[in-house]
Amino acid sequence: MGDENRRILQMNLVVADTGPLLHLCEIESFDLLRCFGGSIQATPIVLDEFRKYQPDYFRDFFPGWVMRVSISAATTALANQWTTSGWVDPGEAEALANAKHVDADLFLTDDSAARTLAESLGLEARGTLGVILYAAATGAMTRSDAFRTLADLERRSTLWMSARVKDSARAAISRIAGEP
Repeated sequence: MGDENRRILQMNLVVADTGPLLHLCEIESFDLLRCFGGSIQATPIVLDEFRKYQPDYFRDFFPGWVMRVSISAATTALANQWTTSGWVDPGEAEALANAKHVDADLFLTDDSAARTLAESLGLEARGTLGVILYAAATGAMTRSDAFRTLADLERRSTLWMSARVKDSARAAISRIAGEP
């Protein structure tokens, strides 16, 4: 796909759950999140979970484009409803309730239940693979870098992906980033 045909969308407000932050960190590709062109909002529970699993990665502070957001009482109440119902875990619920509250352009999660709930609320949702595909589609990374990043995700991250998902991701990279 040539640059003249490539439409680049800027996602100005992205809310992330812990999963994509963690998995991109595990493969040393956290900066891929910058491809959205705006800020990445993370709630207190999400950042606490991230620090639990990656205590040394951002020991003192997160990059300026990762914004720690405060959660309103109404947002907390909605998150608690989803957690109590058993639909999603606390971090996913808090991040999703925040995404709904701020009318986010994109909600990042690797949890299928959280993704389904987000889509039922009218929010666009993608996971770590979606970040890689978006970066490839917008030219933020080359085709070979996208394949290498996918391989790193398979080998070095805690993200579980089925063989079908892996194959689909490879095919998508070939389509969006062009064949050699």
